[in-house]
Amino acid sequence: MPKKTSPINVDPRVRRTRRLLREALVSLILERDFASISIREITERAEVAYITFFRHYESLDVLLMEVLDEGLGELMTRIETLAKQSDTSNLETEGRLIFEYIGQKADLFRILFKSQSVTRVRKKVVRNIAAVFQKSCLPLARSGNQTTTAMLSNHIATSLLALIEWWLDNKMTPAPAQMGRVYKNLIIDSTVGVVSTVSAMS
Repeated sequence: MPKKTSPINVDPRVRRTRRLLREALVSLILERDFASISIREITERAEVAYITFFRHYESLDVLLMEVLDEGLGELMTRIETLAKQSDTSNLETEGRLIFEYIGQKADLFRILFKSQSVTRVRKKVVRNIAAVFQKSCLPLARSGNQTTTAMLSNHIATSLLALIEWWLDNKMTPAPAQMGRVYKNLIIDSTVGVVSTVSAMS
């Protein structure tokens, strides 16, 4: 795996090589499934020596995870902020910021949805998003029912990813501001609105 060193201490040539390899993988995986891509194709597109790949990564899977981790960490931070403010007037603003970020990292998220080979990654993303809402969404926490909280948090997570996927397929329209309102009304408000009902059924 790539060495865990501070970005400040990483040689600029190393950062450049890793960036070229990541960009090459992204461009190839948008053309066809990850499983059909070879290391040699990546190095040729990145215009680096084949042996250079192994100085930075143990395998294509490791490179793929770095590509995904690069963007998902910031997305999780934004979602956590949104969850903590889920009962405030700032929810639409936070939703807008999430979709603005998705727009900036569109290729990354197209990979997440496009390739069958990263299904396990998508499942992990759902679990992580659900965990954030389970801990941070006050209306869910107030239900006092662990099963209800887990169920509705998972619903929020899967609904968010489905909405993001639809938005990317729809050429990122409507605008992020409108998507923030859709997110608030369609996912958060409607889910929180059934907390008491679901709790009573559990």
